[in-house]
Amino acid sequence: MARKPKKYEDDDGRVIADMSGISRPGLILPGEPSSRPRPQQPQPQEETEENLRPWEDSGMSREDRRAYIWAALKSALLIGAIYVVAFGLLIALMIWLWK
Repeated sequence: MARKPKKYEDDDGRVIADMSGISRPGLILPGEPSSRPRPQQPQPQEETEENLRPWEDSGMSREDRRAYIWAALKSALLIGAIYVVAFGLLIALMIWLWK
């Protein structure tokens, strides 16, 4: 005996998220594949040489890229150093107050 789906007054029949291809996991053998066939998913497109290296057509020279990378690395190290110094000062203050 199958359940009848509930009908709501404000339901206009649109599908928001199609859940028809999802099956319940097995309770006894959870790794066992379902007997229901899965819907076909679109195959990923083959990546061309242009898609593999998008930075080459950006108009930046090798030196410019290295300068940007070095600047980002310096800023990250500066922020990290500020945290280390602040943590060290906090530890020194706690040791000074403890004595």
